[in-house]
Amino acid sequence: MSSIRKVNGKFSGINPAVSCCRLRQVQALLCGSGTAIPDGILCSLGIDSRYNEGCTELAKYLFYGLYEQNQVNLEHGLEEFPEEMLDDVILLIKVDCVHLYCNPLNYSYLLPYVSHWRNLHLYCMTETEYEDEEAAEEFKISSFVAMVQDCYHIGVPYSSQGQIQKFDMFMVEKWPLLQAFALEGIGGGSFFTMKYKLMDMSENLWQVYNRLDPVSLDNLLTETW
Repeated sequence: MSSIRKVNGKFSGINPAVSCCRLRQVQALLCGSGTAIPDGILCSLGIDSRYNEGCTELAKYLFYGLYEQNQVNLEHGLEEFPEEMLDDVILLIKVDCVHLYCNPLNYSYLLPYVSHWRNLHLYCMTETEYEDEEAAEEFKISSFVAMVQDCYHIGVPYSSQGQIQKFDMFMVEKWPLLQAFALEGIGGGSFFTMKYKLMDMSENLWQVYNRLDPVSLDNLLTETW
């Protein structure tokens, strides 16, 4: 289970300015041209990326506090939420826009973070539509196909700072989300790596994560005390 903090019915510690600033820091990695700069950065959480640590680290940076495990806050109540539902998220960050797939259950938790993001393309079913599991899975796959259709080079946050791994695009190809891309009809109809070139953006992202902002400074001061 993942813990989400609420104070008086509202999500605590969310600063729209910080959310937008952190997104722009990531988007800045996509400025320029050349094969060393991808068209977008893909972040898929949970089982869809085999619980990839690098993707989780990027999610923790953009949605600070939402994906922190084992939070203990005696003053504020904790609301328990099924991890597989909270992790049902796909992000494709491009230099001038963001594509976000989520479900109607985690939408309200993500909204405070993304509501001020510019050029946000949202893919989300209604609660009634989401009750049909097969339709929901098809919607997720078709949403992913739509996200990446204008890309050629796609970056992934393959490793986290605490778990550095040698980049292997064939391991990324084994992610269930990318496997589903090959499905005929609802998917792209071919292996993902045959159509798109994957590249590791981990080290570039680590430099972004290590920059101080109001949230990271507050965390640092809290740890110090």
